[in-house]
Amino acid sequence: MESSKMSKKEKSRQKIMHAAKGLFERDGIENVTFTQIAEEADVCRTTVFNHFAGTRELMLAISRQEIEDIKQYCSLHNMKGKTLVYGLYDKLIDDTVCYPVLTGKLINNAIINHQDDNPVKIIEEMTEEGLRAAGKKRAEELAVLIEGAYFGLTNHYHINDKTFDGKIMKEEFHKLLDYILSREEI
Repeated sequence: MESSKMSKKEKSRQKIMHAAKGLFERDGIENVTFTQIAEEADVCRTTVFNHFAGTRELMLAISRQEIEDIKQYCSLHNMKGKTLVYGLYDKLIDDTVCYPVLTGKLINNAIINHQDDNPVKIIEEMTEEGLRAAGKKRAEELAVLIEGAYFGLTNHYHINDKTFDGKIMKEEFHKLLDYILSREEI
């Protein structure tokens, strides 16, 4: 949502989520209090609680916002077919690079919690949609492989203490994606 069109309440909510993401990444989710988030967002603690009942609700809101941002990015750039798949994961990698630890925790949290608007499921559905539009007959299987390649790449970076560099990660992911999409038998 464009900043100038947001209500004061929505701007406050966005500030809180942005502050929380930075603190969660730096200090760990379990080590951050709503008081710290309020100070970082330059709002009072009550305002944080007016928007979010607890850390779980805040985490879900951050996940939902990330997915909305990705959807808007893909829509704004009119991405369809294979372009949608590449663009979707490029944007996801951009977000991962900014908050690698938090992104991993958000994804794991989304996988474990089976909410209706599960961000991981939405990413998978968007991937399938792009693959179907590109004429891929086994879109569901390909989507699983592609999503697995993203998780595998980010986990590879975490376990090997590699620097999360967006350009390099995109190049590596594109090679994986090209390989997956080139398989005739799939």
